[in-house]
Amino acid sequence: MLAEEILRHPARAMTDTQRRAYFDEGFVLLPSFVDGAWLATLRSAVARFVEESRSLTRSDSIYDLEPDHTAQAPRLRRVSSPCDHDETIWRFLTESPLAEALADVLGPDVKFYQAKLNFKWAKGGAEVAWHQDQPFFPHTNHAVLTCGVYLNDCGPEQGPLMCLPGSHKGEIHDHYDESGTWRGEVRADVRASLDVGRAVELMGPAGSVTMHNYRTLHASRQNMSDEGRPLLLFVASAADAMPYTAQPLKSRYEQSIIRGAPAAFAHHEPGRFRLPPDWSGGYSSIFALQKQEAAQ
Repeated sequence: MLAEEILRHPARAMTDTQRRAYFDEGFVLLPSFVDGAWLATLRSAVARFVEESRSLTRSDSIYDLEPDHTAQAPRLRRVSSPCDHDETIWRFLTESPLAEALADVLGPDVKFYQAKLNFKWAKGGAEVAWHQDQPFFPHTNHAVLTCGVYLNDCGPEQGPLMCLPGSHKGEIHDHYDESGTWRGEVRADVRASLDVGRAVELMGPAGSVTMHNYRTLHASRQNMSDEGRPLLLFVASAADAMPYTAQPLKSRYEQSIIRGAPAAFAHHEPGRFRLPPDWSGGYSSIFALQKQEAAQ
């Protein structure tokens, strides 16, 4: 759906100001959106994932580990498809007010694409370089977003999500380098041209929610604080947005309707978009891709 079509539907969970900020800037922050009961449920799920990772010595299709991960000091970078491994996370997405907020900016018919649980551990949690999500999973139209839930307070020292206002209205950049190797980030010349001084850091207390369009340029710094920054991420789309490529993070819920009904027609926006590598075998995380770690 187009923005003007979506805005014709009454708001469910967001204010009109928040909805228009999303469409104008390409992102929005919903402070303290998730209540205490849901936060406690999600934190319990995260603790279980961390505990289970202690027995691992290398990354696998579910758990992506930092190089210095140990059983005594677990350092997860990502849990892929957490909805499939803890049903409370899927219940949160489908039963909490978050689903209504997604409908406010995607339209009344919303479907699930993927989920991941990213970590920035204290004292050196990994940075994420400037990139857009569209090159990872292009769809037939641009009513696609990533929604993040801060499970802990997130200030400037935790390496919050940074977004470049208005960048969703500009070019979709190549995420391959000059030799044709996928890097999962914009090229150095593009990065040098970005006015990163205009970037907005999306900070807020635990329970705050970020949303950014999948064309929006975004990044995050390392977490050098004493507090970790777990971030639960969901990718959702309008029901009439269809993925062009294989799902990299396999899930039994992919394409499940979160709100409304399935689309009877696909909506195609014009454009010529470069396809990512063949993700049919999956991948571990953007951290590993950007660092070009072996065995991905």
